[in-house]
Amino acid sequence: MTPDRKFEWGGLSAGRADFVTAAEALATLEGVVAAHADLSPETGLSDGDAFVRLSAGERWAVVSTPGTRWFSVRVDSGHRVRLDDATSTRAEASMLLETYVAVGAAYVRGEAVEQGDRLTVSANGRSLSLTRPLGARLRAWVGRR
Repeated sequence: MTPDRKFEWGGLSAGRADFVTAAEALATLEGVVAAHADLSPETGLSDGDAFVRLSAGERWAVVSTPGTRWFSVRVDSGHRVRLDDATSTRAEASMLLETYVAVGAAYVRGEAVEQGDRLTVSANGRSLSLTRPLGARLRAWVGRR
């Protein structure tokens, strides 16, 4: 392996044909966000991850992935969810990105239900539970925000 070539890990059991790169994930995200043009979508690559940022007013959500490995959505309140999935096929990765973008859009549109430290957001027939990072939960518990 040459020094300028990065190691590409396709997961524990994902076949090489199913490996999704960040550039391919970005192309999927760019296709998905067309349905959410009202939320000022911004797409790009950052530190090897494909991302889309959706926003309206003070609310925002960021969906990101390096391709095949993990998928995440985080929102302005600090809540987030991450799915580590090194075995997803191309079709599953596309479905996960579509779902996570829909969840982010639903949050930005005010469709989240707060349940204690969790936010539940439903979209595309699925519900995701977003939580705040442990450190933020502990600070809130002891009275520091």
